[in-house]
Amino acid sequence: LVIIAVSVAILAVAFGVVWMQSSKYEPLTVGKPAPDFNLPDLNDQTVRLSDYRGKVVFLNFWATWCKPCGEEMPSMEVLYKNFEGQGFVVLAVSIDRVTTKKDIPPFVKSMNLTFPILIDSWGQTDKRYKLMGVPETYIIDQEGILREKVIGPRDWTVLDNLKNITALLKNGSKSAQTSPAT
Repeated sequence: LVIIAVSVAILAVAFGVVWMQSSKYEPLTVGKPAPDFNLPDLNDQTVRLSDYRGKVVFLNFWATWCKPCGEEMPSMEVLYKNFEGQGFVVLAVSIDRVTTKKDIPPFVKSMNLTFPILIDSWGQTDKRYKLMGVPETYIIDQEGILREKVIGPRDWTVLDNLKNITALLKNGSKSAQTSPAT
């Protein structure tokens, strides 16, 4: 009887540990709040995602060593320039680690990027956003809710790739709730 009780207790503890750890591996889900963060920009000024409530946020994770990221950046610049005055912001989070952090400013300059560049050399957003790689993009509505998750590069000048962004800008977050997420 004692052995059975101890076995049940061990199983209950093991189940509890596994259950509590499972949230680490759940994907970030469209329709849920986007995790907030504080990161420095290129001028070492702290930027919080929540500072942009009321705007549509295009949150992109990238790295200087990522060839598809570099290919995607010019279309992101065009997107930013076309929508920046309409309640839209691009936040590009570099996941370059401490050893490659020095490569970020020359990369940004060579690409003529004008949108905010944030630096996450210590990987604090990796776990929150459960990054699979780079580039990854998250479209976040005016209320801080994730409306679209894009894994891999896109040409952000192609109209089909802008459906959720334009719907959010045109009608606010309520309209995007009914549009399909990709």
